[in-house]
Amino acid sequence: MTPPDGLGPVAPSADEPDVPAEPDAIVEVAGATRTHGTVEVLAPTTLRVSPGGAVAVVGPNGSGKSTLLRLLAGRDEPTSGTVRVLGLPAAQARRRRREDVAVLLGGLPAYPDLTVAEHLRLVASAWAGRHRGPSVDAALEAAELDRVRDQLPGELSSGEAQMFALATTLFRPALLVLLDEPEQRLDARWRAVARRLVGGALDDGRALVVATHDADLRADLAGRGQVVAMSAPVRTCPPGAR
Repeated sequence: MTPPDGLGPVAPSADEPDVPAEPDAIVEVAGATRTHGTVEVLAPTTLRVSPGGAVAVVGPNGSGKSTLLRLLAGRDEPTSGTVRVLGLPAAQARRRRREDVAVLLGGLPAYPDLTVAEHLRLVASAWAGRHRGPSVDAALEAAELDRVRDQLPGELSSGEAQMFALATTLFRPALLVLLDEPEQRLDARWRAVARRLVGGALDDGRALVVATHDADLRADLAGRGQVVAMSAPVRTCPPGAR
């Protein structure tokens, strides 16, 4: 059984060249844009993230936050500019450094017939040798998911499902973590728990890029790195075009 994307490692292809030595920057974005049709959904964006650094990506809905994360995850490519992750173009990093990039973007790919605790055990088993902890029990306790440990993903409330997704994403080893609005569907208590989990990932030396609308999470990340403010998309059609 092959783990869903992000839950387990993938062996590199024999046709791939050797991976370069670890770069000084985990993420390097230089003048990256993304255009769909006549709309520039991502304005020129430049940022750099060092190991253990954080970026809070903020802005109104439709300003390009999720687009930027998709570019970093290698799921899309920029119209112009460059996006490099771990010293490689992001699309190559997705194939060759998948084990070093954890992504929560558009929901967690989960097995419907595995319980919450079994998902974490699967992650620990899939990454055996690289997974340094915490234990499954400790991770569930930290995310305040103890009482739903034996429930299936489809049996969780929307808030429980979101916290399960965040906890599972942060449970696997990674040098870079990409999170798209991890606070969504969480009440005030669980938002505080989510901020604590994100802070713990930074304490472990991971680099984080997080799109968020939560003012407290933004402040936490700003204290450990930088804030990148996105602007509303603009039309790129030539003058006189209708």
